[in-house]
Amino acid sequence: MKNAYARFVPLLFSALISCTKVSAQVTLITLKRENQREWDLYTKGLIQTDFMLDFQNMKVKDGFIAHSIEIPQHNSVNTNFSIKQSQIGLGIKQKTENGLSVYAEIDFYGPKGTTAPRLRHAYLQWNKWLIGQTWSNFSDLEIVPGIFDFVPPNGMIFTRRIQLRYTTPLSAKEILSISMEDLNIPSITLPADSLGWKKRAIIPTITTLYRYGSEKSYIKIGGILTPISYDTRSTLQDSYKTRTIMGWGALVSGKLYLNNNNIVSVQSSFGKGFETNNSNLNEEKYDAVPDPNNGNRLKTLPMFNLTGVYEHWWSPKWYSTAFISYSSLGNEDFISKDMTKNFQHIGMNIAFHPYKKMRIGIEGSYGRRHNFANLEAQAWRIQWSTSVSF
Repeated sequence: MKNAYARFVPLLFSALISCTKVSAQVTLITLKRENQREWDLYTKGLIQTDFMLDFQNMKVKDGFIAHSIEIPQHNSVNTNFSIKQSQIGLGIKQKTENGLSVYAEIDFYGPKGTTAPRLRHAYLQWNKWLIGQTWSNFSDLEIVPGIFDFVPPNGMIFTRRIQLRYTTPLSAKEILSISMEDLNIPSITLPADSLGWKKRAIIPTITTLYRYGSEKSYIKIGGILTPISYDTRSTLQDSYKTRTIMGWGALVSGKLYLNNNNIVSVQSSFGKGFETNNSNLNEEKYDAVPDPNNGNRLKTLPMFNLTGVYEHWWSPKWYSTAFISYSSLGNEDFISKDMTKNFQHIGMNIAFHPYKKMRIGIEGSYGRRHNFANLEAQAWRIQWSTSVSF
């Protein structure tokens, strides 16, 4: 404990003189050949530093993920200093409406806890079409709150996907988008035996999202169909047979400006076999699990999510964000007892913009995880952050 507090003071000092976050764009050069359209080569991103103080062990250090809270409860003080949220992007686009554009972006959330560069976005956009890797169409970027944490409220549907997307306005207030996304999206648990069942990627995930409203206040309704395919056999001598089950999900999301200083946002989602689209359960093998009462065939798990966000601007330079989220995953008796049954995530911050492209603040987060063995653990985090955008 004394060692933790001995590290706390210098790290806190470093964090407080270095913490912030915003979004901008810097044009590097404008290109134009005679009688042709102009092109802009630009860069954008942010440099963010975070100091985190945890009061319970969590497997994930750089973002608050309730699913990673270790069970049983083991209170301990841990500190972490990170620059992994920093992002650098480079793009080129035609200076015309619906022109061709290409964009790529990295952060520093590398594998195994390193700060190696990681590809976040890489896509090409033209007219109403987009192809490449970016945020899934089955999500709502507009509702993501102004928090410092690398991970949004844990009940949100929020992931990146390789995709082909078509987006079109239906009227002055309506927009519809449809996408085919990565064949390999489903994240499943296979039986732990010698038969060697295999996951297959055969049919792409299909999503649709409808938006109605103004630039500020709106409502979105979305749907997702996720085919889950795998190869099975009953004995080692048998040939593999491919089975496919269907995962599905529905999403309702919206934002309401009560006035310029008070904003309320809500998102809810429900369905079966789409757990990996949850920001907390991405690639955690919860979409389908084996049912030993039915020959170990995979069965999709139900999931329900609910998130509420309130943002208040105290002045043009000061604001606070508060949120609460809840997620639940069914109650099947064949699910492994160490798997997560439900989790909650609550947070609040206060942020200051001393300059337009700089943000400094402090944030508190609380989470609770409950597994199928009816054991639970709780965790608290305090985070000091600073970022500068360009």
